[in-house]
Amino acid sequence: MLKSYPAIFHKESSSYWVEFPDFAGGTEGDNLEEAMKNAHEMLESALAAYIDEGMDLPRASEITTLKVEDGFTTMIQVDPTPFIKNNKAIRKNVTVPEWLIRLADRENVNYSEVLTQALEKQLQT
Repeated sequence: MLKSYPAIFHKESSSYWVEFPDFAGGTEGDNLEEAMKNAHEMLESALAAYIDEGMDLPRASEITTLKVEDGFTTMIQVDPTPFIKNNKAIRKNVTVPEWLIRLADRENVNYSEVLTQALEKQLQT
């Protein structure tokens, strides 16, 4: 599940501090590389916490509306899935037309993978 949010990088001497307009708090780095790494980790953690708590994910701000005088704005894309605590698989029984099962079995389709991907797409997570 990939999610993208804008981050604002503020330059102070040789270091940077980073804020995400859609989340509380921020992070920093002694240089741009470290600030980028920390921004990535912060966004992964924030999204995983929202999902763990059953909270709706914030709608990403439109990057073109964000202005900064002392740095720049960029999108950060992460996959929080590995960091979600409630990430165990749960068995679900489903009903599928027989003709579709026959086709899928011929193609060695992984039903769990297909259902997971379809649910993620349907729910836009």
